[in-house]
Amino acid sequence: MNRLSGGVPGNAGVTLVRCPSKADWIAGGANLLLARLEARLSRQETVSIALSGGSTPAPVFREMASRLFSEWPEKKRERILWFFSDERCVPPGDPQSNYRMAKETLFAPAGIDDRCVFRMEGENTHADIEALRYERLLADILGPAVPHPPVIDILLLGLGPDGHTASLFPGTSPEDDRHRLVIPVPPTGDRLARITLTYRMLAGGGERIFLVCGQEKRPILEKVLSLEGDLPAQWLLREASGHGHPTTFFVDSEAAPGDLSS
Repeated sequence: MNRLSGGVPGNAGVTLVRCPSKADWIAGGANLLLARLEARLSRQETVSIALSGGSTPAPVFREMASRLFSEWPEKKRERILWFFSDERCVPPGDPQSNYRMAKETLFAPAGIDDRCVFRMEGENTHADIEALRYERLLADILGPAVPHPPVIDILLLGLGPDGHTASLFPGTSPEDDRHRLVIPVPPTGDRLARITLTYRMLAGGGERIFLVCGQEKRPILEKVLSLEGDLPAQWLLREASGHGHPTTFFVDSEAAPGDLSS
């Protein structure tokens, strides 16, 4: 597979990797994530990863599931701790549930034990209470929340057409976190209420990997990777880079900006 990669000018610690086709992007995304998991497990007992939702990562999850089930023994699969970057406030069986998508495309076909999956309970009618519960869960499993947030090793993220990531939408900034790890996001217009990891939690993780594909994502990706702006993804990049934590954008040729698109 022919891939182009390189640092993003003006964004320390940010790397963009382009795949020449959608098929290469799917296979390459699975290879990248499995390699990152493997590398972590070579030097630590368990590895933690937070998953994003939506339709974009689904084919990558299916490819990962096939590889995990056929190539990784059960004992090794049990060393992966699966979290979520955000969730809609819906039951786990709802078509809009991030957990449901991950279960159908990844957890079930890969034979992932339910004990290794830590979902946000979107069915909780009090999103603020669920955010606090998930925050305590992160601290209990990964370490205390002070003075620094607990670290999720790999954070898999998407990029919305408005520059949002996880459920951090335009108009928010790291100043809104108030030292929280998880916060509720109220409903707005047609958008459901949600629960999301905060900028603090996402920026403090080991590595962020954005999966971006499709021509419709090129304009927003170009904007996010520019020097100026206050889009959520830009805030996150600045926060992560300021702490020396790397971020990778894994894109297909249609989404790749500028001279990387050819």
